[in-house]
Amino acid sequence: MRNGKLDRALLPQRVVAAIGVFDGFHLGHRALLSEAKRVSGLEGYPVLLMTFHPHPRTLTGNSGGHERLLTPREEKAFLAEDFGASYFLSVDFTRELAATSPDDFVTDYLVQGVGVAHVVCGFNFTFGYKGSGTPGDLKRWGSEQGFGVTVVPPFEMDGEIVSSTRIRNSLEKGEVSHAARLLGRPYCLYGRVERGDGRGRRIGLPTCNISVPDDKLIPGNGVYAAYTRFLGESGIECHPSVVNIGTRPTFGGKGIRVECHIPGFRGNLYDREMQVFFLEKIRDELHFPDASSLRERVLEDIKFLWSGMGPEGAWLKARSFTLPGGYDRMLQTH
Repeated sequence: MRNGKLDRALLPQRVVAAIGVFDGFHLGHRALLSEAKRVSGLEGYPVLLMTFHPHPRTLTGNSGGHERLLTPREEKAFLAEDFGASYFLSVDFTRELAATSPDDFVTDYLVQGVGVAHVVCGFNFTFGYKGSGTPGDLKRWGSEQGFGVTVVPPFEMDGEIVSSTRIRNSLEKGEVSHAARLLGRPYCLYGRVERGDGRGRRIGLPTCNISVPDDKLIPGNGVYAAYTRFLGESGIECHPSVVNIGTRPTFGGKGIRVECHIPGFRGNLYDREMQVFFLEKIRDELHFPDASSLRERVLEDIKFLWSGMGPEGAWLKARSFTLPGGYDRMLQTH
């Protein structure tokens, strides 16, 4: 995009366009991109992922909390390559775009904009004014304007459709292990480590306070078993950690903070970029009568972390999960 216009000089002559919001890059999205790669192999055109920012729901009615995303634009761009896209296009979702008719969207953005040879979209994809364009309309216009259309059916797990809304609801309830199953990887928070109140250090349990981007969804308040990752002197380091999300009621705190304790780690991590991958919820955030009582409970949380004996044994299972390479690139480029 240059000055709000698509720059065709930056794209190949024709593309297979995988189109949607792709918030989360969950298993359903990955199935859609897998289909786009299959079509790409048959037709010989590269895959372009076309997405929209901010989330369309923020401009078309009740946002439903979608100002905070599972995968904000930067994270989505880093992950797109891992899931099969050769090109990444994030279209600014403005009121002007929201008012565009479906047929104008097809002509301006797909045919003239990216030179689409084939469109791959989800079964529930809508576009144009008030979402009035449907996959059926795409097929009709495709036959008229010379591009193919593949509509990917819903991806189900446990008898339910995998969706960003379902994952969002799980995270807000603190059900991070369930969200990880739908995502195909643990959910990630990230941000720069900033200075906090220093209370953790004073009780012998120092924490990293992570400044999370404003548009990133934060799981519900509680204490979690997690991996933390950051760029160390000799490469990316990964450590099991206890993470507290909440208001720190024992100390009369205000506002939500993300605080991470890395058992046994000694070092200065201020101003470094850190990623937190959530494995399992340990407990709710609690109010303790004093700092000593809090310390004793955190030591119990650390025992839980090392044992991996939670309801689903997430810590033990997590030793074998594979992360998309985009998360490495995020650390290496900041």
